[in-house]
Amino acid sequence: MVAFAHPPGSAITTSEQHLTYGRVDLRVATGFGPRVTSFALEGRNAFAELGNLSVPHPDGRFYRLGGGHRLWVAPEVPQITYEPDDSPVTIAATEGGHIVTQAAGPIAGIEKSLRFDFSGEAVRVRHTLTNRRGEPIRLASWAITQLPIGGTAVLPLPDLPVDPEGLQPNAEVVLWPYSGVTDTPFELRERLLLMDATRDEATKIGTSLDRGWLAYIRDGLVFVKRASSVAESEYLDRGAAAQCYCSADFVELETLGPVATLQPDEATSHDETWQLFEVDPTTDPVDLPSVLNLDGAAFL
Repeated sequence: MVAFAHPPGSAITTSEQHLTYGRVDLRVATGFGPRVTSFALEGRNAFAELGNLSVPHPDGRFYRLGGGHRLWVAPEVPQITYEPDDSPVTIAATEGGHIVTQAAGPIAGIEKSLRFDFSGEAVRVRHTLTNRRGEPIRLASWAITQLPIGGTAVLPLPDLPVDPEGLQPNAEVVLWPYSGVTDTPFELRERLLLMDATRDEATKIGTSLDRGWLAYIRDGLVFVKRASSVAESEYLDRGAAAQCYCSADFVELETLGPVATLQPDEATSHDETWQLFEVDPTTDPVDLPSVLNLDGAAFL
């Protein structure tokens, strides 16, 4: 389990670029990353803001989480995954939005980029890892969104049978070594895994992406991320392409892209679609799929 730290010095301070579409405002850091620092609906940021909370790298430096959304390299190997991303990024306009890129670091040798394409108030985020080292590497894109504590995360389980009689198992719940050690990691209701994001100790759960979405509700603001699983592809973490991690400081909604073995200069991409909704603050998280038509809406 990761031990978080507050390294000496001030919190991350950097300029940001605003990408505003309708009522939605997305802010991208320019001095480090690629990182989304804010995703707000009419000024209300759905993402966590964590100051200088960091993950220690084996070489003594720190990967500053900072909150917001990041792109990591899976599997979780500290030497590669936690390589600091403190160098400035480049931001270029595209026909439908923007692309943010950071050059490969000297340790991992992986170039990272996030491309944002807007459709109304939904945004598609393409996460791309490019191998810039001189040898092949086996990895997967890991899209991680940090959210403030105090709400409830919702991970849907498959609800369709896999055999005509409905007698065979159709879902898996994946746990980590620290899941459920000090408390119950989740509640299961109506084929939904519910994680209460008010905890003293860290926990994590995962499942498949069969239903294509994850959600987080807090004080009536709902963040929904959608991602598709690729048939016949391999996924890390026992197939748990949809994951939720929660600590005393933040909660994360995470999705994985399929495993790829990249030759030098080859790339792999993984798409998510983000949306923000406002609902009655008393809405039961179990009702979100029907209230927001989460299983019926199309993937951008």
